[in-house]
Amino acid sequence: MAGKMQIKRPDSLSKIAEAEIRRNIVQGVFRLGESLQEAKLSTTMGISKTPIREALAALNLQGLVQIVPRRGAFVFTLSHEDVVQLCKYRLILETAAMDQALEENPSALLDELADLVTEMTEARKADDFERYLELDAAFHDAFFRHCGNSYLRDGYQKVSDIVRTIRTYLSKRPDRTAKSLKEHDAITAHLREGKVKAAKNILSRQITRGERSYSDLAGNELPSEKKR
Repeated sequence: MAGKMQIKRPDSLSKIAEAEIRRNIVQGVFRLGESLQEAKLSTTMGISKTPIREALAALNLQGLVQIVPRRGAFVFTLSHEDVVQLCKYRLILETAAMDQALEENPSALLDELADLVTEMTEARKADDFERYLELDAAFHDAFFRHCGNSYLRDGYQKVSDIVRTIRTYLSKRPDRTAKSLKEHDAITAHLREGKVKAAKNILSRQITRGERSYSDLAGNELPSEKKR
């Protein structure tokens, strides 16, 4: 008889709740700073409070949820200094991954980037906002997929959901996706032509603009600690 058959066990209720809450945060269904009430989430998902509590604790460790003693759990918000540090961290990792991906397998990287830009163009024409954001994230993830360095991938993975969430909010602004698409196309073209410095300059400008835009958003729209 062949080797033992491995039957995949279903995810626990806490893992299912964790994935669902994460999806709602990343897609902007749960807004930045919004209160995440265990009782309400329990009713909505049709499960007890215990797995909800476990899910919120796991998301707290990942930085997507902030738990305030005696007040409850909230979708994360970032201070201006937090955003500055996050953007610096992201730029360091992404440019390093870009360099290594170009060394490891440049043709595979460039082909994937070109395909993603084509799909992003189609998604934007179709006004498929969620699809566009998925492709946008996939574009930046491509550098890590092809870099051949698990430490770089793991480092970026720690903040990738926070970055995706911020991207969701910033991309809702007028003409944001048009500018984003143009920049991704330019990055791909520069890399294909061997103009790595020019590609990095665009990437840096893109990330820095996100830093400024989030700070403006935080000042105008997000709940402050006092409001909690």
